[in-house]
Amino acid sequence: MSVLFGHPTGSPFSHNAALAHLEAGHLEGICVPWMPTATTLRVLEQIKPLRSMTERLSRRHFPPLAKAPKVQGRPAELRRLLMRASGWGGDRLSNEANDWLMRTMTRECRRPGVTAVHAYEDCSLWQFAEAKRLGKACIYDMPIGYYPAWERTEAELVKKYPDWLPAGRQSQEVRREQKCKEMELADLSLAPSNFVADTIRDFYPNKPVAIAPYGVDLINWSPDTARAPRDVITFLFAGHCSIRKGTPLLLAAWRAAGLKGARLQLVGPWRLAETKKRELPPGCRWTGPVSSHQLRSFYHGADVFVFPTNFEGRALVVGEALASGLPVLTTQASGTQDMIDESCGRIVPLDDLEALVESLRWFANNRERLPGLSRAARSNVKRCTWEQYRGRVGESVAPYI
Repeated sequence: MSVLFGHPTGSPFSHNAALAHLEAGHLEGICVPWMPTATTLRVLEQIKPLRSMTERLSRRHFPPLAKAPKVQGRPAELRRLLMRASGWGGDRLSNEANDWLMRTMTRECRRPGVTAVHAYEDCSLWQFAEAKRLGKACIYDMPIGYYPAWERTEAELVKKYPDWLPAGRQSQEVRREQKCKEMELADLSLAPSNFVADTIRDFYPNKPVAIAPYGVDLINWSPDTARAPRDVITFLFAGHCSIRKGTPLLLAAWRAAGLKGARLQLVGPWRLAETKKRELPPGCRWTGPVSSHQLRSFYHGADVFVFPTNFEGRALVVGEALASGLPVLTTQASGTQDMIDESCGRIVPLDDLEALVESLRWFANNRERLPGLSRAARSNVKRCTWEQYRGRVGESVAPYI
C-alpha cells in the first residue's frame, strides 16, 4: 500500500505532506517538475543570467526528501523558469506545469503498488479520474478556500471597491469546471484550517474533510535579539496588495485611524490600480516583492503585523510574523485562529472598517505592551509545528491507503 504524491512547484506544505507519507513508510514516489539539490543551486548561483531565478528555485530545495523516489521534468521546468524570469508566460506557464503533473501522475498511478494519489487544486483531474477507474483513493489537498466560495466573496468586493481594480483588468485564466470536477472525485479533502473546511462544506456538506493545520519554521523565522526601543511604531503588511488580501480596507483604515508616531509598510506585488499607489495615505510606504532574506529584515524592523485578508487558507506569512516576534492583527479568513489570542494579537471581522480602525488605534495606544505581545507571539506559534502537521496528514490519510 502506497501513496503517489504530486505538486507543480514545491512549497513548505507540499514538502511536509510528502514527508508525512515517507515517514509513515507509504510513499511510492513524488511527481514534481524540479526539486533541486544543493549542488544544483550552487551551480546556478554562479551563472549570472540565472541568478534571478535561483532564489525562487531555492524554495523548492528540501533536504529531508533528498532520497525520496521522484519523477521530475527538469528541462521543461527550466525553460518555464527562464521565461518567467524574462517576464513572459503568465498563467500559460502555470497551466503547462499543472498539465505536466496531471499527465505524469496519470501514468505513474497505474503502478500496482499505488493505492492512493495525493494532489492539489488545479492539477488533480486527470490522475483522479484514472485512480477512480482503477479503484484507488483520491486525496485532494486544498491550501486555500474552495474556489466557488471565493467567487461569491470576490463579486462583493468588486462591487465595493470598483475604483481599486487595475486599468484594463484581465481575469486570470481559471479552470473553474476542472476545480469542481476535482472536488467531486475526491475521497478526502485536506484543509489547513476551519475556514477552508467551511468553504468546502458550504458546497459539499457530506464530503469527508480533515483539518491539518500548517506548521511554522521556527529556525528560519525568529525574533531580532538585538532589537532596540523605537519612537515610531511600525505596522507591516506582506503579501499581494489586492482586494483579496484586504489592502483597500487597510489603507482606508490607516487614513481614518490618524495615528501619530506611526507608519505602515506594505511589502509585495501591487495588484491594484496604479493611481492608488500614487495616493498612499501619510505615513504609508510601499515596497515591491522581496526575497525571503529581505522579508526577515522587514519583520525585524516592524512592531505589528497587519493582514486583513478576505479569503485565504492558512496564511504562512502570519506564522512567519508570529515566529519573528510580531503581534498580529488579522481576520478569521487567515485561518490562523489557533495561533492568535489576546496575548499576542487580534482577529477582526472580514472587511470591517470600524473594527480595523479601532484595532490599529489599540496597538498604537498600547505601545508599552508590545514587548509582552512579542514574547507571547513567539510562544504561541511554538505550538504549531510541521511535525504536528505531518502527524495529522498521516493520521487522516491512513484509512484511505
